[in-house]
Amino acid sequence: MNDDFDFVPRLGKIRSQGNATTQLKRLKRVVAKGRLGTRNRKFLAPGAVRHAGRGKVQAAFARHWSSQRARRVIVKVHIAWAGPTGAPSFAKHVAYIRREGVGREGERGKLYDRSVDEADAKAFNDRAEEDTRQFRLIVSPEDAEQMKDLTQFTREFMSQVEKDLGRRLDWVAANHHDTGQPHVHIVIRGGNTRNGELLIDRKYITHGFRARAQELVTRELGQRRLREMAAARSKETEREALTAVDHDIARSLVDGSYTLESERGGVSRFDSTVVNRRLRFLETLDLASRQEDGRWTLKEGWQDTLRVLGRRGDIIRTLANLEGRKIDTSRLHALPRDLNSAGEILGRLVATLPGDELRNGTTALIEGLDGRVWSIEMTEQEAVQLPTPGGIVSVGRKAIEPKPADRTIAAIADRNSGVYSEALHEATDPSSSSAFRLAHKRRLEALRRLGAVDRNTDGSWNVPRNFEERALQADARKQGLAVDVRSWLPIGALVERQAETWLDRIDADVLDGAAGPFADELRKSLNIRRAWLRSEGYALDQNGQLTREVAERLRKEELQAATRTESIRERRQFVSREDWRDFSGTYSRHVEMAQGQFAVITGRDRYTLVPVSARNLVWLGRKVTLSRSRSSIQWTLGRSRIGVS
Repeated sequence: MNDDFDFVPRLGKIRSQGNATTQLKRLKRVVAKGRLGTRNRKFLAPGAVRHAGRGKVQAAFARHWSSQRARRVIVKVHIAWAGPTGAPSFAKHVAYIRREGVGREGERGKLYDRSVDEADAKAFNDRAEEDTRQFRLIVSPEDAEQMKDLTQFTREFMSQVEKDLGRRLDWVAANHHDTGQPHVHIVIRGGNTRNGELLIDRKYITHGFRARAQELVTRELGQRRLREMAAARSKETEREALTAVDHDIARSLVDGSYTLESERGGVSRFDSTVVNRRLRFLETLDLASRQEDGRWTLKEGWQDTLRVLGRRGDIIRTLANLEGRKIDTSRLHALPRDLNSAGEILGRLVATLPGDELRNGTTALIEGLDGRVWSIEMTEQEAVQLPTPGGIVSVGRKAIEPKPADRTIAAIADRNSGVYSEALHEATDPSSSSAFRLAHKRRLEALRRLGAVDRNTDGSWNVPRNFEERALQADARKQGLAVDVRSWLPIGALVERQAETWLDRIDADVLDGAAGPFADELRKSLNIRRAWLRSEGYALDQNGQLTREVAERLRKEELQAATRTESIRERRQFVSREDWRDFSGTYSRHVEMAQGQFAVITGRDRYTLVPVSARNLVWLGRKVTLSRSRSSIQWTLGRSRIGVS
């Protein structure tokens, strides 16, 4: 049976008898807005720059093309700048997107580019060695599971982006299947002023990328049917995450209250029903309440709570794909960044999961003494301080202290009716240098962006009387986490170890009132440890801890044992810290001991071991020079001389 039938499309409005040629002309004019045109059009060589802010015209086209029935695609963009460590920070992100566990079957992520299915990560990183920026994209089609090939989609997407920007791009990508929504990570080289910068117009970043992705997905799968749109919107009403329905509610809030569309002349009965169902679901989560007059009141911070719930769901799905991570998810709780309600968390690091994937973030799962498993979002700089899973850590807020610059600014403003300027600073302190005064202006500019001060049109600053207090509050909003590793080794490795361990230093009072699996295991391990120490003949004080003399001797013996092992591995001679004043070499790796983490610095034919701090961890793999003083060791990055002096 043949189901074919004759169908003749007619352009124009429904039942319109208008001229089809006129409608075609209108369509061509709209499409032309998204083209660069052929006149004077040049495809530039890699690295070349014709003009800054590429993609402005194409971003305008995005508004004409997008429609409610287009396939939905989430596109996140982050512009990463070379930090203190330079290009290695870019290489870390390339390694991050091709890590283990992100493939369809839990395998390592495969890196590909425009033509090669297995791209060379090292070659890409070498080409980006002198780049000043890196563009990072996450492209997540809502219907990715229905698409035939994410890799082919990415290549077509990047080909269209290249046409829009008018230049050939150097990029790599990896497909991820480690969350409930398959998505693509794309890394684009940003170049530098010498070999050609890539500058993309702001509107293309915010609209153009997404419009091009939607266009391709819609071309493959067709426009969304009304039934599909209704089903997707209905499904969002009972999701424990921030949804598009929530964004609609947030846009319609008036003084924190929401009135249903049907009660104020809304757009449709269906949308009103969906929002009503969503509000009732939020009520079950204690995030919304209905008033007697029919209005709904949303709880303060309701959107942040939904984001946390959505992240919790992602964590649970990720844990389900990891072998050996048996965690009772009913004990899983999100720890707020400010830690106001929880204070310091002491516990065992259970696992580290991907966090903010655009910024190489990490989600640390810490089993606390209170029986909860805390999920803590960490930046790349904070997470680098973590031990391997099983280690013992405490996480708290970094201490915030008044800055000397704030005191100086406040004093000058107090003498000048609440106004600060560089001229007033120079008049107050004629001996101050221009660089010193510039540092104060930069501090004020940073505080202005945080709302602590105001800048006048003449370049002076209005400094309030409570300036120092407001500066502290502003710093508190952006403060980082303080990560303190109590033991780099798991508890099981400490019980019968010939060394001074964390179990020998722990204050037993921290276990008062503690409940949960970790607290119970810690009490048991403490008892076994002390019984073993007595059986081995080690002297203990009245608190059941090692005496100072015994602890010092055990630390030396542990370090000596580690140097013997490393000498065999390195095939180099060990040089003690006491035997050199300066030492240059490569910061090659770490050695974890009960007394702490040590850096292995390898020279031409010798090596040394030194304690490592959080500030130096980012220098792993780099050339360093150590300078020893009487009480400390100073690290310097980048010197080329190797050996001992």
